[in-house]
Amino acid sequence: MTRSPAIAVLMAATVFAAAAASVIPHQNGRFALLGGTPQIVSKFWATHGTGSSYTLNVQQFAKSGAAIKVYEIDMQHYMHVVVIRDDFATFAHEHPTFDAATGIFQAPFTKEKHHRYYVYADSLPNGIGQQVFRFVVDSDGLEAGVRVPTAATGPNTTAGPYTVTLAKTTLHANTPLAMPLTVKSANHPAGDLVPYLGAPAHVVLIDVNRLTYVHVHPILRGQKAPKMSGSMSSMHGMSGSNMAGAFMQLELPALPPSTYATWVQIAGGKAHTVYTARFNLVVQ
Repeated sequence: MTRSPAIAVLMAATVFAAAAASVIPHQNGRFALLGGTPQIVSKFWATHGTGSSYTLNVQQFAKSGAAIKVYEIDMQHYMHVVVIRDDFATFAHEHPTFDAATGIFQAPFTKEKHHRYYVYADSLPNGIGQQVFRFVVDSDGLEAGVRVPTAATGPNTTAGPYTVTLAKTTLHANTPLAMPLTVKSANHPAGDLVPYLGAPAHVVLIDVNRLTYVHVHPILRGQKAPKMSGSMSSMHGMSGSNMAGAFMQLELPALPPSTYATWVQIAGGKAHTVYTARFNLVVQ
């Protein structure tokens, strides 16, 4: 059976359109690490699976143009991918698979309609130091009345069976700060916390206006914090702790004035379940 030229062209166009619709176009990342300097190029694309499922892809390149294939392990993984919805109401902390032959990282992602997402790729390319790049997965159609948070939350937030408390949620701008962080269960200091990815806890802050990124690890109170250089990479690259406890101290860098959507991740219980506490910090 032969096909007419018009039908063949139509079929080819249909296949091409379907393929184009299944892949979010490649984009170069924007450097997002507070206090850092871009040393590489980071590229991103997302491939559509079924329904609302996607695969996020990140591949990074040296300034020479060569794909980076060697990374330092940081907190048990080669890369941390943080995905934030545009209203800062959802948070995902993923650890993508890594293909050492191509240098491509891949992580699963479920997309809600009418929202865009900010994707942060946080890694330590060998010999370069911490690099964090931001990408955007755009919304399908009009965004649904997105509201960016502006006000500080209270100091207490529930996360599963725990109550997480920050000493304050309104902070002074442009000055480093050491702040107590406490975790209770049934109104008593939590006694069943365990380290998460080698640290007592993980804290991610996103400036809701500039979309810059900070990822720090609290220490147990009474421990000495590692010495920090001028960049955030020294804070993120800390070796962590094989201990966890209810009484921690959060060492924050000098933050510019803004509102910071903040997530505190802890792990505890017999199953070592990870729980996330959500705060808004106002820095003024």
